[in-house]
Amino acid sequence: MDNTLIIIGFSLVMIIMAIVAVISHLKSKDLSSFFIASRGSGWYLIVGSLLASGISGAAFFGMVAFYFDLGVPIFWINAGIAWSYFILCFFVGPRLRRFGKVTISDYLAERFDSPALRPVFSIIVSLWMVILLGTLYVQGGLLFSQMFGWDYATSSIFTCIIVIIFTVFGGMVVVMNTDLLAMAVLTVSLLIALPLLLNSVGGWGEVASTISATQPEYFTSTGTVTAMMAFSWFFIWCFGYLGNPGFLTRFYAAKSEREIIKAGIGISILYLPVYGIVFFSAAAAKVLYPTIADSEVVWITYMYDYTPPIIIGIAMAGVFASILSSANSWLLAGATSLGRDIYQKTMKKEVSDQNVLKITKLIIILLGALAVPIGIWRPAYIMEMMNIAYLIAGSTGGVVILLSMYYRNMTKEGAWAGLLAGGTIAIGWRSLQLMGVFSNAIEPMIPTLIISLLTIIIVSKVTKPNEKMIQFYDRLSRKEKDHIEAS
Repeated sequence: MDNTLIIIGFSLVMIIMAIVAVISHLKSKDLSSFFIASRGSGWYLIVGSLLASGISGAAFFGMVAFYFDLGVPIFWINAGIAWSYFILCFFVGPRLRRFGKVTISDYLAERFDSPALRPVFSIIVSLWMVILLGTLYVQGGLLFSQMFGWDYATSSIFTCIIVIIFTVFGGMVVVMNTDLLAMAVLTVSLLIALPLLLNSVGGWGEVASTISATQPEYFTSTGTVTAMMAFSWFFIWCFGYLGNPGFLTRFYAAKSEREIIKAGIGISILYLPVYGIVFFSAAAAKVLYPTIADSEVVWITYMYDYTPPIIIGIAMAGVFASILSSANSWLLAGATSLGRDIYQKTMKKEVSDQNVLKITKLIIILLGALAVPIGIWRPAYIMEMMNIAYLIAGSTGGVVILLSMYYRNMTKEGAWAGLLAGGTIAIGWRSLQLMGVFSNAIEPMIPTLIISLLTIIIVSKVTKPNEKMIQFYDRLSRKEKDHIEAS
């Protein structure tokens, strides 16, 4: 195969992405630009950014591997994510945009009149963000080791360096614009590759009959996965996305609440079809490579074997761009929260915006480097590591954030109790499973959700919200036009 054309295709996309990044960077002049793109993002940028960050390299390494091994039951994960996008864009995002600040920690601290929530929630977010970053370094490590024959550890470290550079010099303006480009490239690559792949195995009918003969449960709703596991996946990813500031801060960057609603419609149209293409690709690859040693590299393998070299290069660049997209988003969200909510709001209240920006960039470098050992170690499948990260995110942030927006009498004590109960149970349960004390038959997400929900409600019933909390809630509940009229 002519690697020259692969490199040309890869370089072409990366050059265009670099140009977009530089132009975007020139527009990033202050803290508002760096953190929330000056609140100027249209619906199409939000769609591209949310999809690129949500799909990322995980779709082409981790999710393909899960589809390859288990089949249709993995759609429970996609169903959870789809519901999360629906809730985010129609019920959570507009209210966050109405709040009009920078971080989710900011929102929680003001919603419950509890400044201590800022540093505590920031630290929790940063811890599980490091796990998510580690999965992205795994993706980059696999990509470059397969493309260029580099050592896996070197490839992971290289990914880390590029991620840090893009995040430090870009900020949210660069993230929003490059995400849209990444999503467009990935979608085109998938649409081109799928027909070629299906044609090579004799069409979808041949794929379905071959797999059904060897793995009949592949096309059933749960297959070899228990119903409890399937529901757990659904809730882990649904509430995990709801608790992920990397997604939530996109709504601060929107031009208006109306743009967020439009984005929700766009994501509703695009998300599941894109993952449908990924599933069909994984199923076809299962027929072509039934004995492949590492299913996380099957997508790269079939792209090299069945698509033109120039398309390979463009597709690989698209995957790397989406890896950068997720990494930038998550790293920026974690660093922004630490820099602003701990350094500026808690430690140095009179600090200048320029110093806050410098500290935030230093934190980006620190958090980015902390995830390298996880990426090199590669302790589990990508999706298994992401399950752990989103389990913590959903248990600590997802439930509390969602309830805070629709439970008027939720109190500060209820929020703290839900946050601590959810995090303690989720982390403790998973730790005991890893030590072999608890069975793996029951995932901790469902009992954690139930206990956390009951804890918030019960504690809120026996305590009372103060007047400031009620006024904040009422202001948040007003429609955008009411705010415009009031102003």
